[in-house]
Amino acid sequence: MIDDKKIWDNEKANLDKVVKEIKIQLDAGISAVSNYKKEAIDLQKKMREDVKCTPTSLFDLEDATQIWQYQTEISNQARKYKFSYDKVTKLENMLKSAYFGRIDFIEDGEKNEEKIYIGINNLSKNNTLEILVYDWRAPISGMFYDFETGPSGYECPAGTINGKMLLKRQYKIENTNIVYMFDSSLSINDEMLQELLGKSTDNRMKTIVTSIQREQNAVIRNIQNRTLIVDGPAGSGKTSIALHRAAFILYKYRESIKSENILVFSPNHVFEDYISTVLPELGEENIQRSTFADFFGNIADKKYRIETMTEQMEYILSCNPENIRLSSIKFKASLQFLAVLKKYVQSIENGFGMKFEDIIYNGVLIISAEDIWKLFKNDYSRFPFAKRLEKIQQRLFYLLEQYEQKRVFELKENDLYNVDLSDENNKLFTEQKLNEEFGSIKNGIMQMTSFDIYILYCNLFRDLEFHVESANELGNENFSSIGIYTICGLERGTINYEDLAPIMFLKTMLDTILDAKSIKHVIIDEAQDYTAVQYEIIKKVFGHCNMTILGDMNQAVNGYMNIGSFDTISDIFKMDDAQSIYLTKSYRSSKEISDFCREILISGNNSEQLDRHGNKPQIIKVNKSLMSKKLADDIKMLKSKGNKLIAVICKTAGQCEALYKSLNSYVDISLISNQNELYKGGVVVIPPYLAKGLEFDAVLVNSIEDRDYSKEEDRRLLYTICTRALHELYLYYFDSMSGFVKNMDKNLYINN
Repeated sequence: MIDDKKIWDNEKANLDKVVKEIKIQLDAGISAVSNYKKEAIDLQKKMREDVKCTPTSLFDLEDATQIWQYQTEISNQARKYKFSYDKVTKLENMLKSAYFGRIDFIEDGEKNEEKIYIGINNLSKNNTLEILVYDWRAPISGMFYDFETGPSGYECPAGTINGKMLLKRQYKIENTNIVYMFDSSLSINDEMLQELLGKSTDNRMKTIVTSIQREQNAVIRNIQNRTLIVDGPAGSGKTSIALHRAAFILYKYRESIKSENILVFSPNHVFEDYISTVLPELGEENIQRSTFADFFGNIADKKYRIETMTEQMEYILSCNPENIRLSSIKFKASLQFLAVLKKYVQSIENGFGMKFEDIIYNGVLIISAEDIWKLFKNDYSRFPFAKRLEKIQQRLFYLLEQYEQKRVFELKENDLYNVDLSDENNKLFTEQKLNEEFGSIKNGIMQMTSFDIYILYCNLFRDLEFHVESANELGNENFSSIGIYTICGLERGTINYEDLAPIMFLKTMLDTILDAKSIKHVIIDEAQDYTAVQYEIIKKVFGHCNMTILGDMNQAVNGYMNIGSFDTISDIFKMDDAQSIYLTKSYRSSKEISDFCREILISGNNSEQLDRHGNKPQIIKVNKSLMSKKLADDIKMLKSKGNKLIAVICKTAGQCEALYKSLNSYVDISLISNQNELYKGGVVVIPPYLAKGLEFDAVLVNSIEDRDYSKEEDRRLLYTICTRALHELYLYYFDSMSGFVKNMDKNLYINN
């Protein structure tokens, strides 16, 4: 900490200068917002008074012109209002904390250094354009994160600027006061980083802009690669990096990319809510957020009910490991199945299963089946499958229409019209005759040139082993049982979660590609929990986009449905400008909790832990009948020590609901489940698949019984649960402790 009075006085004077300018611009902005709003309302009122709603004559365009003029003016006022409102919001945020860092930089060849203050947004003095605060995303600000004092530089449109950093200073500013400041190299052991990460958390993810580390900054500011694949351990800040990268992109390309042009795929709705405040805190509008099922399920047939990811997880965590559905899920998540799907699509595009017949009317051949095949194979081969059939259908109807017209002429010539009937009745008579003679032919054309994705999907599974052999992907799975199970599910009107992606794959490849042209950057978080088929769909739909893909294979909570390896993602995208980045540092948990979590994994992980110490995890044996009372007592004790957000994590939603009912009478607690995904903070009971990506001051694992965590598929699940804890980790059992814990070094925890 700096205790030199002269330095404090100088820094306070600078802060006062900055705050004064913020207030001047804020007052002007608030006034502008009010004026633009009033002017827009006045214009709307004047338009209603001056212009008639509807022109009285088709040739009277004066009112229409007036309406257009008014609407143009109102739109201009609305844009000015929006710009001023956004500026006011940013200034209000800056008034709470004007800046957080400073570097003194002297460029090579210059005599005087420049004092560069760094904050959430830019601030220039209106009358002189003097830059008082630089946005953290500005090129020059990157030195704050990437360099210690000494030789440094940054990239800007003019090229590389080299020089020397003479000073790096950090501040904690609250409103108009400097709480503390110190000179720092911003290394991993910095006091500020320790202080920030050692604090109690709350129910929302916060910005990390004041504590971004060099390896994180490299990902956030990367503009060289269209696709970034970021592999990092629990607590390495992957989600924060992703959102700060979105903020950087919005700043860097502000003329061409807006918030609606960025889409982040989240694992669930709890997580969507958890990250919702980060971008607004950075002065940006929220980007689009969606789960894979929500985004792609919108093009599924509404007659089917789509199983949610959480429903599937409940099934997996609750059923017998020998269950045929588990084999089905694992197979459908595999590269083997992706190869089968690709081969199946290729065979359909080549005409597999298609049946074309001669089109004959009244004994006359209109077009032969052979000629229809030529249309399919040759004339229209450049079109996608669905478009090809549409083109063929249009062609056949065109040919048939000539015979219909000839038949209408014959009906009139043969005097079959009843002269005593009205023209309308004669028209109905003609339509009836044409329907009798041509209706079955038209139905035949419709059947030949239409297809049903769901029938095609079922057909794949009716002879699954044949299609697996065709793709040279024969394995040991029970393909017959998998096929029967899949078909039965669809016949019941349900699309299981593992079937959604394959069905959407067929639809995307053969039929409908979602219109995603407005999306320019896609962020995929928890990347380990997607399958090869899902990534193929994403590549097809978002092939024009830049992508940031982040995850950790050790946190694959679904042991049956995951990508398996980050190398698979690289292989699928196969882009020359794709780059894989490995984060090596973890900032979330205390060293004691991190060491414990590492031992759960067979191979451990090589992440570097923050040297922040705390209590060892506690393993607690308790009488089963007293479990709820013990948990409640421990929750109250943890709250009394300042832990604000406490999670009791049970393996399944059923366990969560039962425990919530028993704990509710002892302690103020809320339940997060598939039916209630609202995240309020405080003390929560939550299943692990909804807790992933989140962090808590304290985590209590209600049961580490061997029957709950014994399969290898459970190992990563338990690891993910335990890595949610920042400061305290309690694990309970009442009979036989899981071997994952029993076999680890006893010095890593306290056994109560």
